Amino acid sequence: MAVFLERKIFASFEEVKIFLREVHEHIDTPTPFTSLAWQESWVYSLKLFPSLYIFKLENQPIGYCWIASKKTLLFPPIHSWYLNQSGIISEDQVWIEYNTLICSKKHEQACLISLLEEAKKSHACKLYISMSHDISISKEIIENTFDIKAETINGYRTSMLTPDLEKQLSKNTRSQIRRSTRLLEDQYGSISVNEASEAQRHIFLDNLGALHKEKWSDSTEGSGFDNPSFLAHHRYFLENFSEYVSIAEVKAGATLLGYTYNLAFGDTVYFYCSGINYQFANNKIKPGYTLHFTLMEYYRKKGFHWYDFLGGESRYKKSFCTEAYEFKNLTLYTKSIEGGLASFLKHLKQKLS
Repeated sequence: MAVFLERKIFASFEEVKIFLREVHEHIDTPTPFTSLAWQESWVYSLKLFPSLYIFKLENQPIGYCWIASKKTLLFPPIHSWYLNQSGIISEDQVWIEYNTLICSKKHEQACLISLLEEAKKSHACKLYISMSHDISISKEIIENTFDIKAETINGYRTSMLTPDLEKQLSKNTRSQIRRSTRLLEDQYGSISVNEASEAQRHIFLDNLGALHKEKWSDSTEGSGFDNPSFLAHHRYFLENFSEYVSIAEVKAGATLLGYTYNLAFGDTVYFYCSGINYQFANNKIKPGYTLHFTLMEYYRKKGFHWYDFLGGESRYKKSFCTEAYEFKNLTLYTKSIEGGLASFLKHLKQKLS
């Protein structure tokens, strides 16, 4: 049975909230980033809402997605669609991994085909899906596109199903963790974890943010903690969906190692961001390594099965991970004149570069 699309315009955040809470009662979303909690918090942080497309089956909503439209070429005038983005960099900074259509897995292919058909009717040359995970490119999807390009980004996670976490790490990683932890305990005191209480969450978030800004404010992308939209999202998330958040402080005696902001969802702890104290003179002390290993032990004892570092290349992620997986940045060129032209220009640019 065909899936139909309905474009919806919202006048207020309250209208969006009512819609989201109703539709999420009928769909299964297995990751934090497609959950009601994340979606509602993200929409709260926006000044203007992007286009919302509702997927319907027999006139019942079965899912939805947000679409930002951006100009690809001024002449000829061609635009592209971006899945689950507002199109404003500062407002999209919180969006990271596991991006996909927000619907139950069983409806994903039918919904994606209907979205591609709508993109074609709207003369969009392509649909871009950033950091997708586990979206199948079926024969029918291929038949409904002019071309598909995929860029792979690795994700990393660590199994916490074993009582001996150290044993599954490499000899070098084990050695670095042991040495760092021993030096910290000898010089500063025992390693401890303090998970934020309800009263401490915003304090810990502010403390984490201060350390995060020290590290990242001067980087190309900057720190999200300098971004009002990013902060609005997370403060709303903490105030309304705190059951999915775990902010932890790790110390050696009275000396701070750092804070982590984690999303606790199902059997997995998703490591979202951290603020690390790098002010240790001894370079054999690795506060990040000690912090993450200590937290893995902490969350394992709480019954979690996985510690997910999400996507992106970092030495510490590779050192800790027991399983690498893939995200895809997908560009699906619509089966249209616009899609054919955009694909041709892309190939031409690659040949000339």
